[in-house]
Amino acid sequence: MSESSHLSTSERIEIVKWYAMYQNAGEVARQFQQCYDRTLPTRKNILNHVRKFDETGSVEDEPRSGRPRSVSTDENKERVRAAFKESPATLLRRALSDLNLSKSSLQRMMKKLGLKPYRPQLLHALNEDDPDRRCEFADIFLKLVAKDTSFPDRTVWTDEATFKLNGHVNRHNCVYYATEKPHIVITQEINATGIIVWAGIWSGGLIGPFFFRDTVTGRSYLEMLDEKIVPAIEYQMNSEEIFYMHDGAPARYQQFVRRFLDKTFHDRWIGRRGPIDWPARLPDLTPIDFFVWV
Repeated sequence: MSESSHLSTSERIEIVKWYAMYQNAGEVARQFQQCYDRTLPTRKNILNHVRKFDETGSVEDEPRSGRPRSVSTDENKERVRAAFKESPATLLRRALSDLNLSKSSLQRMMKKLGLKPYRPQLLHALNEDDPDRRCEFADIFLKLVAKDTSFPDRTVWTDEATFKLNGHVNRHNCVYYATEKPHIVITQEINATGIIVWAGIWSGGLIGPFFFRDTVTGRSYLEMLDEKIVPAIEYQMNSEEIFYMHDGAPARYQQFVRRFLDKTFHDRWIGRRGPIDWPARLPDLTPIDFFVWV
């Protein structure tokens, strides 16, 4: 680095002023030492600044040719770090615009800062008493299996799925930049409108699918049970000891739906406040989620 690059613009201006007054580089050096109390510019350096001012009217260095200096300065790194700390979900293209940096420079600095992209995990929200109700169901299930090992083979696990054309969480567009995994969780809405499909699964295969014309209500669910679901189950399973499982959605909790299940399956149905109580918000224990809706 040249000696002139150590001088600020104001120092260079003072050098030109002193030379205009004294016409002597040595005197300029003494004035500089008295004023700034640091390393003196050489006689050659003083004369170069005076000559540059006479020729260009400026004391600033001319733009240099060749490879540009790197923008990965400590100042820019701090700007990048602060930007993603304040808003870790900032999209890369937005950061490029806000920080006025090239894509390659930004990615290089993010790598040096240890910033990595993490995507959120989708998780159903849980209530405070849900873990206890899960344990209660697990105990009941194990007792039924111990009493009759064929019990799981005679159970029909059912659920509906809504296939949406829009409005779902796209994890490919949800990226969080951080030095450590932030464990971001997004609670996904599960009762959105769309095409609703019912299906059941048991050890012998798939039952359905059956399609609802509109939103599932107690009446439409009862109609589906009576006209399609129960006949399909009886046709495939050909057994009087069928266990029917569904979750506790409002349509399934209607009193007339529960009366129909009591009449059809007696005490062999699993559901909200049924003979075998099914805990709410229990997607990790629903086989159909793993074998049908994946």
